[in-house]
Amino acid sequence: MTSLRNSIHRRNHKERSQLAHRAKLGFLEKHKDYVKRAKDYHSKQDRLTRLKQKAAERNKDEFYFSMTRERTKGGIHVKDRGNTALPTDVVKVLKTQDENYIRTMRVAGLKKIDKIKAQLTALADLVPAEDSEENSLNPEELETLEQAGLISSQSKKGSKRHIIFVDDDQAARNYVGPSHAPRPDAMNVEAQDQSVDLGWIRPNEKRRSKKRQSAPDHDDTEDAEGHSDIAEEIEGSAQQHRQRLLKELSARLVRDKQMRYAEREFEMQRLMMGKGARKKISAPERVGDDDNSDEDEDALDARGGRSRKTSATKSDETYKPRVYKWRIERKR
Repeated sequence: MTSLRNSIHRRNHKERSQLAHRAKLGFLEKHKDYVKRAKDYHSKQDRLTRLKQKAAERNKDEFYFSMTRERTKGGIHVKDRGNTALPTDVVKVLKTQDENYIRTMRVAGLKKIDKIKAQLTALADLVPAEDSEENSLNPEELETLEQAGLISSQSKKGSKRHIIFVDDDQAARNYVGPSHAPRPDAMNVEAQDQSVDLGWIRPNEKRRSKKRQSAPDHDDTEDAEGHSDIAEEIEGSAQQHRQRLLKELSARLVRDKQMRYAEREFEMQRLMMGKGARKKISAPERVGDDDNSDEDEDALDARGGRSRKTSATKSDETYKPRVYKWRIERKR
């Protein structure tokens, strides 16, 4: 009987949606939505009723000794969460763990930097040209290569001059440098060319070259154009690859510098938690103008002539870690 009742087709009762001309009023509320809204409304009303009752029945002379340990801020009771300061030894261990983590991540970053430097070293167009117009490296890329140690700082200044001292002006005019002096191989070739004429008829090379140039091959020109296009595409892709490597190298060098400073800061904090007298030699530099001449006089008078306390903002470019000097103590 149950199976027969389930096999009979029943009508699907669909909920009525919002009418088209009432769509601006939003979603059409159903009975289940009304129930949720009513429960929320009544719970808020009950809460307000209980608060009113507590305020009406409040005893102004009520006092507990625990109130002496409590505090308020702006009329609001501030409760202590029970957080206690960790011992110095525990904090030292935690800072050591942070320092070890920074050191591990920095070693991993240095390995990636070495890998990028190896890829850049294999490039043929990495050496800057003497002529600034022919040089394809911009100043930022040159600075990145100098920081990575791939090129020396003297490469941008050009080659140094070598001064040769001679006896008189005539020797200076007739002097020929080693770069302009003819090579011995070239001298031997010239001596072989100046052979004795034995009367043989030599073929005219000029006529042959003119004939070859008069009838060029059309297929050869097309092949040459195709090869030139392929060469340009390869050169463009190689330049993009080089720029991408230089950009990644620059970012990783900056990150390595920041992590080196962070590692040193952790070490400095751990050492300052120990014993021993120390003296600050240098501190992080303040960035920006500290002149308070344009400050309002009324505000200055209200503070009793004291300058306003401002937090020192530090920049990544000018930031330098703190330097302390500990007094030498004789160990027992």
